[in-house]
This record gives sequence, structure tokens and C-alpha cells, in this order.
Amino acid sequence: MTRTPVERGTLGVLPYGAIGHGPPIVVVAGLSPTTGVGSDRMVAATLGPLTALAPARRLIVVNRRPGLPRGMTMAQLAAEHAAAIREGLAAGAVDVVGISTGGSIAQQLAADHPDVVRRLVLVSTACRLGPVGQRLQRRVGELIRAGRTRAALAAMTGGLVPPWRGRTVARAVGFAVGPRLLKSADLDDMATTIEAEDEFDLARLPTVGAPTTVLAGSEDRFYSPDLFAETARLIPDCRLELFDGRGHVTVMMDRRFRAAIRDLLAGG
Repeated sequence: MTRTPVERGTLGVLPYGAIGHGPPIVVVAGLSPTTGVGSDRMVAATLGPLTALAPARRLIVVNRRPGLPRGMTMAQLAAEHAAAIREGLAAGAVDVVGISTGGSIAQQLAADHPDVVRRLVLVSTACRLGPVGQRLQRRVGELIRAGRTRAALAAMTGGLVPPWRGRTVARAVGFAVGPRLLKSADLDDMATTIEAEDEFDLARLPTVGAPTTVLAGSEDRFYSPDLFAETARLIPDCRLELFDGRGHVTVMMDRRFRAAIRDLLAGG
């Protein structure tokens, strides 16, 4: 992935990075410390597990734009994504992959703007945050608003790791690199996105009509197997593939995940 040239630009108001050729797949990135797609690390982490699709598909990762107004809702974020697809892609309805927080946006997008979503793949995301994920993200948002950059990233990185797998080390790393990763210009945008997701609940939205697949790990601390199953019930044409022993981040490292996403989307 790091050797593949990344095309960068904007779709509507949304920054994007793209690789590959063919029918587009729009990948809505998960919650990132950085706004936009200038970070090679963010683009590689998001698109890396999907690169097997690139020879036949154009992978387009979108991330939040700078300058999000405080109080922006998930519906407003989804509306920007819908406008970006309509204005920037001539393909009409496209395949959409939503990862984590990007999956919440993708669900809202599919519910409110069905004309732009052909197929939906939800990765490490569900109909709403679970109690642990909601509590953690609220804390990160509060720390950001309070100007406590180091503590915010320490909480964020530590929350991705179970206690028995080095959470203390993860927190320490987050505390150390926080000021480098969380630039002041990005802080408010990150907190605004967190606050928008805090209110998200698919059960309150119009029914998603696009064929949907949920790919998730059984050990995801931000959600739960029960929430993944509830998501599959709320979407009429939906199947759930749960990867045993995988967590919120590690599910995308699983060979079974890569095979599943290839089977779902390689055909265009």
C-alpha cells in the first residue's frame, strides 16, 4: 500500500485519497486524529486491507473536512457525503464501505440518501455504540474540548486494547505522541464527529434498503455481538459475518476478512 501512488483531491467538500481503477468503492474512514487525507498512515491503514480489490475497482477513502461547526449532526455529515458522491462521481449509486465511526455515517447515508448507495459493507460498526464505546468516546471528546490533548489520545489508544493485551503501554504511547498526532486545527473537528456519533441510533432512522453485510469481531469492545446481530435485524437485506477472537481493529487484519470483502466487492 505504501508504494502505491495515492491520488488526492476533494469530492464536493470532502477530502479523498484514491487508488486503483474501475467502478468506484467509497470507503468512509473511521475516527482519526487527523482531518482530511494528508496522512499517509491513515490512508494506508484504511485502504491496506482492501487493496486486493484495487486492480479492478477504484478505492476512494473519504475523511472529515476541516472546519466542522460544533453541533453538526450525523444526518448533516451524511448529507455532505451524499452530495460528494452525486457531484464528484458520475457512477450514480456506488458501493460504500463504512469503518467504525465511518460505518455510522454510512448507515445514515444509506438510510437518508438511498439513491447513492448500491451496496453497503459495515466494518467494526453497529446500529449504535455500545456502552463501553460510548463512554470512552464521550471521555475523549470531553478531554479534547478541555484542551487535554495528551490525555485524550491516551484514552483513545488505550480504549482499543483490552487490559490483558497491553492497555497500559497503549495509553503511554498515546500520551507521548498526542501533541504530534492531534494538531490543534483537527481537535474541534474530531470532537464534533464524536459528539455527532454519540447521538446516532439506526433504530430511529428510515429503513436501509441497500443490500448490506456486517463484518465484525466477536471481541470488539466498542460494540458487541448482540449489537451486531441487532444491526442485521434492523436492515432487511443484511447478513452478519462475525470473526471469532477478533477485536475492533484486528478484524481487518484477518485473512478471512480480506477474503470476505474480496468476494463481496471484487465483481464491480
